[in-house]
Amino acid sequence: MIFLRYCEGAAIAPASIFMHLCGVTADKTNVFTDLRKAARPLAVFSYIVHIIRDFQKDRQAGLNYFADSILISEHVTPQDLNDVAAGKPIKPEFRSLIGKYHQIEEYYRKMSRANLDNILPLLAPQYQLSLEVIYWLYLQIYERVKPLSGFFTTAELNPSPDEVKTCLNRIISEFKAF
Repeated sequence: MIFLRYCEGAAIAPASIFMHLCGVTADKTNVFTDLRKAARPLAVFSYIVHIIRDFQKDRQAGLNYFADSILISEHVTPQDLNDVAAGKPIKPEFRSLIGKYHQIEEYYRKMSRANLDNILPLLAPQYQLSLEVIYWLYLQIYERVKPLSGFFTTAELNPSPDEVKTCLNRIISEFKAF
């Protein structure tokens, strides 16, 4: 799918650099033999979360990160995007679009968790914690997406500073290094 290749191009390069840095050992080798494989699930999950989270702000700036092929298959027009971003009533077609993206997010969320469970034991504790923080902060946003009832506004989808702080405190307090 062209859309996933685009997501990978936008997200995996920086994620691979981060994974490379996380995987460097004291003897200057790297625990990862395939950085792309290590970075891909979390990078794509995070990127798709960004697309939904930033939809209103992006659309109001004249930007669109939804794939044209998915917009067409869900019968969502540019005007529909503008209307939702402006706070007008949400059509079922747009909810279906968000539902489709949410399914893609869920697929990559599950892949991310499984991948993290496999790679975290290879990393030093500070990098384990860093990756857990990334996963859980994006999960916090992912869980706010309600395809059937949400309004998809910036205010609705962005956790407050206190919610982020609470999430970070929980992650840190529950963290146990491998």
